[in-house]
Amino acid sequence: MSPTPAGPGDGHRALIVDDSAAVRQSVRWILEPAGLAVLEAPDGVAALEVLRAEKVDVLIADLNMPRMDGLELIRAMRADAKLKGIPVLMMTTEMRPQDVMKAYDAGADMYLVKPSSPAVIRYKVFSLLGVREGGAGPGAEGA
Repeated sequence: MSPTPAGPGDGHRALIVDDSAAVRQSVRWILEPAGLAVLEAPDGVAALEVLRAEKVDVLIADLNMPRMDGLELIRAMRADAKLKGIPVLMMTTEMRPQDVMKAYDAGADMYLVKPSSPAVIRYKVFSLLGVREGGAGPGAEGA
């Protein structure tokens, strides 16, 4: 994990769970400059290992992944007393209403269709953390 500059996310840790290394890197590049420490996992099984070993304040998960998909991961988290309070942003290419409902039914706190702008990703993550990023909202690209 690389050092992060001070920012609105200072002291918070995000876990990005996606089978695409490029997506994980892109989200890292969006969150680290805002002060979040970023951990990564390629699937739900690896994510649970990280969650049980590290302090994580917010989780960003893809829906479709090998070994354990995002829905199974969220269900496992919600069934675990130590993990159930971690907020989850489901970030996926799936935009069908039934996929959105399945995510919320599993316990996702927010849903975001990718690709999405850096400002929207930061806004959603900081909203889940209860942190305000300089008053920036989803339309504030420079935030």
